[in-house]
Amino acid sequence: MLARLFHLRRSSFLRSAATLSGGQFVATAISFGFAPILSRLYAPQDYGVLATYMSIAVILSALANLQMARALVAEADEEQAHALLGLSLLLAFGFSALTLAGVLLLRAGGIQGLDDLGVWLLLLPATVLASGTGAALLGWANRHHRYRLMSGYQILNVLVSSGGALLLAWGGYGARGLMTGYFLGQLAAFLWVWIGNRDAIAGLRGLSWARMRAAGHAHRNYALWTTPTSMIEQVSSASPVLVLSLWGNMLAIVGHYNRARGLLMLPVGILGGAIGQVFFRRGAQDMARAGHCRPLFWKLVAGMTAISAPTFLLLALIAPQLFVFVLGPQWSEAGHIARILAPVMALQLIVMPASKVLWLYHRQRLDFFLSILFAVVTTVAVASVAFLGFAPEIAIDVFAGAQILLYLVYLGSSILIVERDHRSRRGQSAEAAAVKP
Repeated sequence: MLARLFHLRRSSFLRSAATLSGGQFVATAISFGFAPILSRLYAPQDYGVLATYMSIAVILSALANLQMARALVAEADEEQAHALLGLSLLLAFGFSALTLAGVLLLRAGGIQGLDDLGVWLLLLPATVLASGTGAALLGWANRHHRYRLMSGYQILNVLVSSGGALLLAWGGYGARGLMTGYFLGQLAAFLWVWIGNRDAIAGLRGLSWARMRAAGHAHRNYALWTTPTSMIEQVSSASPVLVLSLWGNMLAIVGHYNRARGLLMLPVGILGGAIGQVFFRRGAQDMARAGHCRPLFWKLVAGMTAISAPTFLLLALIAPQLFVFVLGPQWSEAGHIARILAPVMALQLIVMPASKVLWLYHRQRLDFFLSILFAVVTTVAVASVAFLGFAPEIAIDVFAGAQILLYLVYLGSSILIVERDHRSRRGQSAEAAAVKP
């Protein structure tokens, strides 16, 4: 395993991942640096409101551009990719308008459980627009190896949102400061990635609808399979927050869960996401050149396992004491929740990038059905515990157990696809050799 890691160290794959994750490590450090201060200025209930809003926004954002942002990364032809960029931006604006109509209907209907979001709900269309267009522009940046721009997106988002929340708290804005800081961070990051890709945006002026439609039709599997897959994944991930806040009205517990999971997801999401994006791009190049990406896949799995396993084992041992020391005594419950979630995060760090082979090997349908299984099992497990009246901590235990089993299924499926393809290629090579005179 060490030999594999040293070989990976010299590869261009790791250098690209390091360029991206290096800047994102700065974003993680900034967030961790602000965490002890903000956790003493804002209550768990404040983080509960933020978590509820973000859970709804992330689910809707998965639909914003029908995942055409991912298609433009994999597209081999530059003109087709440019058409996909234009289509992604157009879809994001259209879905944002639909979100606005939905929000107005919900407010008119007085849906129970949304009262705590108040006026923030009206900003949901803007969040969806920023997420949809941002994903498309980040996909374009990834395609053209603009990893510094992508890293800056993360840094600016975290710096402005955390710094804004701190300044607003000191200015006497109270609980509103946390939400306002979140929106300021989104705005700053959106402007950053828009300006950084202004050359591509300027080239969209002469783009016809016929070209965009043709490009979208060529990659319709991303809309038909990857989009619902992504949305289902987000519903599954958000199920504890949605059940405990919208149904159970347990904002304090939601705040503890959000703080624990949010801090754990910082290294997982940033490192796993960065490596996953580079792996997807390099894997697509390997698929185009050799028809498979097995060596790159196993280097990835070995390297991520070597990082993930010892890190989260240590965290599981010290999480309760660590959270109280860092965040303050009111966050002791968050430390216990972090201990429960540690094995989930360890597996997620490995599976998040590795499962992208399902797309590379054109197994979008399998990815879709696995995501359905993931979401249904997780959401039903959490909802059943909550509806039966058990303690919220039990719901989080069930959530963690279900996710551990399902991540193992995802990893096993990814390995099976790669190895089956490898055996098939070996068999074809052997047959070809036997035919030769």
